Amino acid sequence: MTHLAKLQALLLVGLGAACVLPAQAQLANNLTIGNPKAMAMGNAVTADVTGIDAVHYNPAALSKLKGRQTTVKLLSGVMDIRAKFDAKEDYGFMGYDDDPFKHSSSRTLTPTMYLPGLGGMTELPVLVAPLAGLSINPPGSKFTFATNVYAPMALGYSRDSDSDPGRFQGRQVSLQRITYFSPSLAYQVNDELSLGLSIGFSHQAVALNQDFRNPGMLTGLTRILNEALCLPGLEEITGPFINVCNGKIGPFDSLANLDLDLQQSLSPTYNLGILWEPSDWFAWGATYQSEARMNLQGKYRVDYSEDWAGFWSGLQGSLFGQILSPLFPYGADEESGNASLKLTYPDAFSTGIKLRPFDKWQFNLDLRWVGYSDWNSFEIEFDRELDLLRIAKTFGGGKATDRSLILDRGYRDTWSWGVGAQYDVNDRLALRAGYEYRPSAIPKNRADVLAPVGDADLYGLGLGYRWDKDTTIDVGFNYFVSRQSIPAGSSCNVSCEGLDNLVYNPYAGLNIETTVKAYIFAMTYTSRF
Repeated sequence: MTHLAKLQALLLVGLGAACVLPAQAQLANNLTIGNPKAMAMGNAVTADVTGIDAVHYNPAALSKLKGRQTTVKLLSGVMDIRAKFDAKEDYGFMGYDDDPFKHSSSRTLTPTMYLPGLGGMTELPVLVAPLAGLSINPPGSKFTFATNVYAPMALGYSRDSDSDPGRFQGRQVSLQRITYFSPSLAYQVNDELSLGLSIGFSHQAVALNQDFRNPGMLTGLTRILNEALCLPGLEEITGPFINVCNGKIGPFDSLANLDLDLQQSLSPTYNLGILWEPSDWFAWGATYQSEARMNLQGKYRVDYSEDWAGFWSGLQGSLFGQILSPLFPYGADEESGNASLKLTYPDAFSTGIKLRPFDKWQFNLDLRWVGYSDWNSFEIEFDRELDLLRIAKTFGGGKATDRSLILDRGYRDTWSWGVGAQYDVNDRLALRAGYEYRPSAIPKNRADVLAPVGDADLYGLGLGYRWDKDTTIDVGFNYFVSRQSIPAGSSCNVSCEGLDNLVYNPYAGLNIETTVKAYIFAMTYTSRF
């Protein structure tokens, strides 16, 4: 029965591992700010003017905004997430290989957003977000004041079909950070140097709905026991001693569904910036964005399948189950309550230069560091002692207590770089293009389908048009693409087959290929008043 207890620990750690959505932040990092100029120039704008979005990119650049200005922004996008699953040679568990998803594919185009107070995680027909900001530079003053509404991180998708194999690592997912108030101040020291500070008050949400299965030798064993001991006539003889006939648990059966909703309404950060422009043809800038340590609060609910509940209630009713009852669940249909997740929004540093070697040409280059190693581990706490937590405490190698679970993730810091070019057609029209290389924060041995992000390329195009002396319209477009290959057994977050892999592996023994493509459009309307 130790094997059966390990099976339960596998499911529990799977429930916890699925809670760790922040890996997707590298996918969304700077992708949903929606500044057309930054989008078009590969996010290489630390030493450039980005309008009101300088609150995020470099608050020192706010000193370039003279008078009183308002900016209204429209951001829209489509994300195409795909995965392909193929069985390796000799695929199977204890002789069973009838996996309906062993040669299948997954695709979703359906976006979700987290709507605080309006229903939480919500599917949307089209992803469209209106945003706005305001800046004020009193006449003759060296100070510029501003505030902006923007989304440093906004990613969500829905796989709403029971035939989609991707639902075992995310049926619905939402990872979102909205900065709703960002009081900012820039000070122009002299004609060459400016300093800036912005304080961001943000809402952070992590939400997940996910189905579970557990292909492996342990679930293969439970299927063998069920088929061997539940033959007509034999069940009446063995049932009082060991009853495994009230439900079927096999390698490819759906076992449970998790619904998780966590949020924190007030999560403050700060951005510090410097901008140095010693000449008309050269500028240098640098920005530090602070981390935010959070303890997200919310609710969870686990709905077990009828077979799961029946299997364990039947086992508990037998002599064998009663003797070892502390190791096993009682066959509940569902468990629900309150949960919390300790999460650090990582700090970041960027630096860049702007060059204008010719009257009509401008070139930007940026380097950016993000401290994703803060996500080396996560701790999830529950409001009460769960049966599955007791099992994980026994077999989880010190990674669980009666009311908490610690998850090792092993993410790493990243350095990315971007380049951009601008050509001024005339005094009113500027054309822009750029590229950014975005390495993944997820090591290859931690890759999965929940956060299907390998190394990525970001391409940008856009333009700026001065409508009149007080009005500017900017348009930006991004094409983002990331591909990764996960051979069977190479990542124990998704496809390992060993008995002692106490991490959720819903695609054990399958070779996986993922592709993420995003198409993002933004337009801003800026006017002086």
